[in-house]
Amino acid sequence: MSIIVREALQTDCQGIMDLIMGLAVYEKMEDKVKMKLETLQEDGFGNEKYFKCFVADRQENGASKLIGYALYYFTYSTWEGKCIYMEDFYVSPEYRGKGVGSRLMGSVCKIAVEKKCARVQFSVLGGNKPSIDFYKRRGAIDMTEVEDWHLFRLTGSALEKLAANSNTV
Repeated sequence: MSIIVREALQTDCQGIMDLIMGLAVYEKMEDKVKMKLETLQEDGFGNEKYFKCFVADRQENGASKLIGYALYYFTYSTWEGKCIYMEDFYVSPEYRGKGVGSRLMGSVCKIAVEKKCARVQFSVLGGNKPSIDFYKRRGAIDMTEVEDWHLFRLTGSALEKLAANSNTV
């Protein structure tokens, strides 16, 4: 058996969807997943690409199976310049503790270094102690603890209401 970390291909989307559901189950939020396979394919591999992704691909006896992924996109800080936001990071439970997560996260960090990004940023559920410990062991800083930053979100009617009040043409 070998495990290869590589850039995702459009043909990986079903495997990525399976991993997205694995992450949602792990976080006890499977009812929150609204993503459809076609949307993932279009948004990541269509004419306008909204994300990039690395996958961990287990290869054994000629068979291939995705066992982890790190999905990210570029953002911008007016204080520091280019950044990466890692939206999702997940390794199937039976492959944790084997270096797969470090390789996936390292691949995202390598892109950040190559592109001269100021940082890689991500969110973690407060109760997800194993993941928080994993990130802290790798030098990540909990911005809520250190600088009291809080994550906010606009959705649904609040999003639509503010969009309707826009003065842009």
